[in-house]
This record gives sequence, structure tokens and C-alpha cells, in this order.
Amino acid sequence: MQHLFNSKVDILRVTRVSDGMGSGTEVRAVLHKNLACRLNWSRGAERIMFDKETYFRDGKFYCNVVDITTNDRMRFGAVTYEIVSVSNVDEVGKYLIVEIRLVR
Repeated sequence: MQHLFNSKVDILRVTRVSDGMGSGTEVRAVLHKNLACRLNWSRGAERIMFDKETYFRDGKFYCNVVDITTNDRMRFGAVTYEIVSVSNVDEVGKYLIVEIRLVR
């Protein structure tokens, strides 16, 4: 399966920190750079959300087992996606299926 990993993505670890004024902000740090994976895209869709037209694009990527959680983000090119779920294929600790979502 290793030869099927034909894309490279970055995994960003997101942490929330206080800004000293009582409100928080997100800080993103690169956790995994150029992680080899295989991307599979679902069809995008447009929906009306909060009185504006919003484009949703869902997908999955497959990679070797690394430290990824649903609090992290995936960056492919210049676009950042939310990580919706992470599952270990057949629970054997070899490959992950990571579901992602883009909301614009």
C-alpha cells in the first residue's frame, strides 16, 4: 500500500491559548510535515448556511499510523481542512483513515 501514498499533507496541531485579555486564540504548529498519504475526495456541495451560500467539501485520506486527533487540522497546498474522525484500519496499528471537511 505504501506505493499508493501519492500525496503529501501537513498536519497542524491546534492549541487554544489565552491572550491576556480573557479571550482565547488558536495557535497552530506543524506536527507532521509532508506526511505521505492517499487523498480521496467526496463531491462538494453548496448549501445555504446562516443566510449565506457555503461550499462544503468532504474527503478522506489514508496514511501510516501517526499521532493525529480530531483537534488537529490537515493542510493540503494552501487549504486547511478540519479533521472529523480518525480510525485505525482493522485495529491492527498499521494504517489510519482520516475523514476531513472543508467549510468555506
